[in-house]
Amino acid sequence: MAPAVALRSSTAWYDSPLYYDMVYEDYTKRETRFLHAAVKKYGKGFTKKWKILEPACGSGRLLESLAECGHTVHGFDLNRNQVAYAKKRLKSYGSSAKAWRDSLQDFRMPAAGEYDVVHCFVSTFKYILKEKDAVAALRGMSKALRSGGLCFIGLHLTDYSNNPEDYEKWVNRRPGVKVCSETWSAPARRKERKEAMRTCMTITEKGKTRVEETLWDFRTYSVAELKALLAKVPSLGLVACHDFHYDIKNKRRLNDAYSDIILVLKKQ
Repeated sequence: MAPAVALRSSTAWYDSPLYYDMVYEDYTKRETRFLHAAVKKYGKGFTKKWKILEPACGSGRLLESLAECGHTVHGFDLNRNQVAYAKKRLKSYGSSAKAWRDSLQDFRMPAAGEYDVVHCFVSTFKYILKEKDAVAALRGMSKALRSGGLCFIGLHLTDYSNNPEDYEKWVNRRPGVKVCSETWSAPARRKERKEAMRTCMTITEKGKTRVEETLWDFRTYSVAELKALLAKVPSLGLVACHDFHYDIKNKRRLNDAYSDIILVLKKQ
């Protein structure tokens, strides 16, 4: 029998940064390697050490990984618990690593036009539910980049003609803690351009098990809708697409053949 739900909200997953971090930590090395390979392949005028901005940085796992590589890393997130967790893990890197609380669509930045890389993976961009706010977020990322800088955005695309409910599961462990995360996405509501999301984290810790359930909406993007959005921010030119396997050798086209896409955009 499943354990009783102890916590249900629109932010439960994000209010527990340790467990959120565990769910995604297997991606960290792959994403870090991918960013380095992509800069080598698509970038020009990059030195060995970059200045990086991560909108919606979450628990700071990628900020820490890239700081370990010697880069200057700045990131922000709307959830105060995630920001506090990120600040704690970045403390040893001094002024070269910063995290603050901010929103995707109207964030402030320490230095406009000075970042080499901006990245926002794992479909976080889809939390922006209005077109005008999505445009504002992209313009903000563009403004943050220097000429020739690279912007990476990862998101799931929607094919409205083939749109069943989707389910994914992750399990991870640390000493004394096990987290099983299950995520369901409902079929898209095309007129509203939204899909209902539900995540249940089953957490076993100190011999006790509990569930934290998170409910929210994502904005949907078909290929045509995504292309229309990018056309509104011409300062970011699309140079390549990859997928969530983070394999630099495996390029994708921006079409309906594949749902998980990573956009590689260059500041014009």
